[in-house]
Amino acid sequence: MTILGIELDSVNQVARLPEDKLLALRELIHSWMPRRWCRKRELESLIGHLHHAAKVVWPGRAFLLDYMFVSFLADLIQHSSIKVYLSAVCSLHIEQGFPDPLLNCLRLQRVLRGVKRSQGSPAAQRLPITDSLLLVIHRALDLKLFDHCAFWAACMLGCFGFLRVAEFTVPNLTSFSPAIHLSVADIAVDSRQSPTCLRVRIKASKTDPFRQGCHIHIGLGRAPLCAVHALLAYLSIRGNAPGPLFLLANGQPLSRAILTDWLWQIFSTAGIEGNFSSHSFRIGAATVAARNGIPDHLIQALGRWTSNAYQLYIRTLLEALAGFSGQLA
Repeated sequence: MTILGIELDSVNQVARLPEDKLLALRELIHSWMPRRWCRKRELESLIGHLHHAAKVVWPGRAFLLDYMFVSFLADLIQHSSIKVYLSAVCSLHIEQGFPDPLLNCLRLQRVLRGVKRSQGSPAAQRLPITDSLLLVIHRALDLKLFDHCAFWAACMLGCFGFLRVAEFTVPNLTSFSPAIHLSVADIAVDSRQSPTCLRVRIKASKTDPFRQGCHIHIGLGRAPLCAVHALLAYLSIRGNAPGPLFLLANGQPLSRAILTDWLWQIFSTAGIEGNFSSHSFRIGAATVAARNGIPDHLIQALGRWTSNAYQLYIRTLLEALAGFSGQLA
């Protein structure tokens, strides 16, 4: 008896592919063996045939899972993120006592290379907000205005604290949590009369999944680029009211979207082009630190990086590259 292309042998209690379908599938697989690339639609067609066969060929299910998964994700996320998802699949297999499903998967590696090639180059690299660009921001603000003062204090803290944007912004008041987000109580100074150092308590971060928290220390800078003076000036008009550390005059918190939009407006008005975002403060801090000769291990400590990932944040400035030309003459 054949149902939906599957032969059911009730005597031997066996489900199998009909001989003609099995032969056609073998020919299809052999035709693919020498191929080094394919179009996405062709791959999906092959997966469809194999998926049908996997209903009765049990080992084929594990074989197909990765290919179907990758093909599905290719329309949703970048190649680099797909590899992270596959690592999670691999980890779950190993935790359950199964062998590594990705070991020696040469075909899967080819599929991943094809996805990377089809997606093309990633978006333009985010640019750093360096000290010179901070001065552009400062000139565009009127620090007598409450919102401008809050925005400048956030810029200074984000840059000199090497902060991730989620560590000093809040999406909205509803999502604010005193156990996660910055508040006034998380800011301390070494002296009320003549403060020279800020201590900021970071209660949760990307690399702190158990929320053990940590403290960062920020010293005096050179005016107007000084996080200590900028934050204290803002706190003097904000007061000690509960809620997010950075509030606007309308009572709403400074969010990532507001911060990014404001940056774009300032740079657009100043005629500065480039892919800047709220994360550009952290990138800029690492870039300026490297430019000014701060040792790598200290940059890593300042940014609380637990690996060599900090090197990806350091950008070589164009003026620095141009300056080397004179040394070649």
